[in-house]
Amino acid sequence: MPRWRGSLFVFVSYAVALALVVMLAPAPLATASTAGATTTSTAAATTTSTAIPTTSTDVTAADPDLVPVQVRLDAVTPAIAGPGTGVLLTGTLSNAGPDPVMVHDVRVSTAYRGLDTRAAVDAWAVTGDLATPNVIAEDHIGALLAPGALVHFYAPAPAEALEPGFDFATLPLRIEVTEPPASEGQEAQSMAGSELRTFLPWRSTEDDSFNPIDIAWVAPLTLPGGAALVDPDDETRAAAWAAAIGPGSRNTALLEGLAGTAATFVVDPAILEPLDPVASLTEAVAPPGEEPTPTPEQTQEPTEQPTSQPTEHPGDDATSTPEEPQPGSSDTQTSGPEPDGELSPAPTPLAPAATETPPADGTEATTTGGPDDPDAPQQPVEPPTPPTTEDAVRALAEQLATVPEEQLWWLPVGDTDTGAMLELDEEVSDVAALVGRPPAQTPVAAGRTDVAWPLATSIDDQLIDRLSRVWTHAGGALGTKGVGNGALAGTVLPSSAVTDDAHTGSAAVTHTSGTTLLGYDERLSGIVATAGEPERDGRGVQRFLAETLATYQEQPAQDRSVVVAIPRAATVDATTLRRLVSVSETAPWLAQATATQLLDSADPAPVALTGTAPVEGDLTAYSRPGPSPLTAARITGVEQARADLDGACEIVPGSEEACETWWRALDRQYSARWRQDPDLWDAPVEQAAAVSQEILEGLTINPTTINFFADEGVILITVTNELPLQIDDLRMTVRPGNARLRILAQPEPITIGPESRATVQFRAKAIAAGNVPLNTTLSTPNGTPVGQVAETEVRVRPTGVWIYWLLGGVAGAILVLGLVRALRPRPATQPPKPRVPPAGPELESP
Repeated sequence: MPRWRGSLFVFVSYAVALALVVMLAPAPLATASTAGATTTSTAAATTTSTAIPTTSTDVTAADPDLVPVQVRLDAVTPAIAGPGTGVLLTGTLSNAGPDPVMVHDVRVSTAYRGLDTRAAVDAWAVTGDLATPNVIAEDHIGALLAPGALVHFYAPAPAEALEPGFDFATLPLRIEVTEPPASEGQEAQSMAGSELRTFLPWRSTEDDSFNPIDIAWVAPLTLPGGAALVDPDDETRAAAWAAAIGPGSRNTALLEGLAGTAATFVVDPAILEPLDPVASLTEAVAPPGEEPTPTPEQTQEPTEQPTSQPTEHPGDDATSTPEEPQPGSSDTQTSGPEPDGELSPAPTPLAPAATETPPADGTEATTTGGPDDPDAPQQPVEPPTPPTTEDAVRALAEQLATVPEEQLWWLPVGDTDTGAMLELDEEVSDVAALVGRPPAQTPVAAGRTDVAWPLATSIDDQLIDRLSRVWTHAGGALGTKGVGNGALAGTVLPSSAVTDDAHTGSAAVTHTSGTTLLGYDERLSGIVATAGEPERDGRGVQRFLAETLATYQEQPAQDRSVVVAIPRAATVDATTLRRLVSVSETAPWLAQATATQLLDSADPAPVALTGTAPVEGDLTAYSRPGPSPLTAARITGVEQARADLDGACEIVPGSEEACETWWRALDRQYSARWRQDPDLWDAPVEQAAAVSQEILEGLTINPTTINFFADEGVILITVTNELPLQIDDLRMTVRPGNARLRILAQPEPITIGPESRATVQFRAKAIAAGNVPLNTTLSTPNGTPVGQVAETEVRVRPTGVWIYWLLGGVAGAILVLGLVRALRPRPATQPPKPRVPPAGPELESP
């Protein structure tokens, strides 16, 4: 019995302790891994979404100015509201602070007051002083957000919640995140700093009741700034070109986002002409008897000509409306609203890493294995092979070949910064030489070459006049019309350069010089330029619609037009851009048009320019060009590098292709793209100078002292070639330092083998005896100096008359001596005595 009681006591104690642990344990926090955990309020019940953290988050010291809960608006669907139509607002909440934050709900409110001017639209976006008493949508969250956690919200506004009583107007929308009420019965209060403001256009009238504004889109396809595009290193250059024109680049995003629309593409032909400069001519020229090593570009297959068939983009229907969040996605746990704005009840799931089947009619949601499911089979992931530069060029050319001729405008090769050069008072002929330079290959498609898009600090009448002269002298961009036969039909510029007032008329006007000015709206262009940035989120689309509707409301009865010109430096998102164009096509107050149509319908009354710079501002600043790195000294430096390179290539046989590449690279130093990265402007010029200096400094004259003991003769000088290249047509110029020696003929052009010497001879005439310093220089055929000036000492001793007197005197002396010897008397001679043999021993005969 005692043993049974002891066991019972232990069991009861354990049960009580376990119950206390469960009751007193803190609620688990939603972490970043619970990105899929969202909640939706229903009429039946309220559910709080929590999940157990699976990862830890390191948080640094708290920033006193940091807003803990960050609100992001993904989309407003539909973007334009009307009678009998519900509206859904979707987005995310994230905790950027160091501490957990309890979120009660997301509340959307409005005021039935139309923002009928652009000033009113801007005031709501900047200050938000207008009260919004009408709550039209809520989404109950009821989640404790851990640091770094993120949850999605879906706030449906039923059709009956929107009754502004206007035919058309832009309503202000305020999105707020609320804290739990302090006690039951009290209203939830907004969190400080968590407010987000946007717009909701409203229309209840028929489409034919509008007098729509013609809207044209202009998109520049140009290269970004930076020296990597012409870096001699193959890997560095390939990476830069992939970022410039490859998949996911700004240029491909513009083409994909505006495909099939009325947008006009303003194209720099240089995007289809990648350059492959060499760091040294020794890399491009093979020694005699060897074949040159092919570059990576030369080993590729020939580029196929682009076809004229349009490139299809599945799902790129420009007229389609933005998709609503699908309940089947990995971050969706509730069903979307029905067309009438009502919401089906659904429980809140707790599994963060699973994909859930959308609930229907109140049934429970089912969960299938997600990417983090340990039981799901793991497939090997192979990294995709990055496309080559040639592949990217081919794909880009095929896309451009599908653009209609009316919607394709060609810039000068390299996008010459005509505005900066004309502001520096460069000669019209010099600027025209760059503008009219033809591309290396025939353009992939026909397009206009009579339109300019200059960048300048201020655009005035003088600049437009000189720009017209440049186009006339150049024969248009790319020189297609022939020198002296070009005409500037249009110029793209900020609308603020045309008028100081708000844009209320036609975007195309006629300048006093005869060219048509196409003024783009800076604010609309700035909205489009920033619409794809993370901090702008879905508000960009709503702001764009609000600005255009306010523009229409300012003068609804007047025929008007606007131009949206995306800045050269703007990085846009293809999906966001496609959505912007799509909603503008559905807006009844806008009518799509091409830029050429606006040029052809320009107001014929001539206007003069204000000469003012674009207005500063959060949105208009994106239309302001950065400072140009071009200066008079830098232009001189480019031309000096070009002359040196020209001279070096004249004496290196087989270097024509490599030099042509560097010449084109130097042409592009005048590009407007350098406004994006002016700090690195000097790098290509220095590289080109290094290529030429290697050649020009690799040839030397051997110093020596020469004895010239003649009236006239040949002098020999040795030239050393330290390069592994053959040198042809090298010129030597010899100049005596005084009048004691005269050069009768300069040396003939010199040819020197690789790493060898050559003896150069020339004729000279001695005038007087003495030492003569002989200044000897080497140069290329165009006069570019090679090496250093060498001073050779010549000891001149001309023979003159004295040598003949000397020789005559010597000959006379020899003659006199001979005569004297011949005439001198000789003594008498006696006959020779007979030779007597010496006495020897007597011998007896036997």
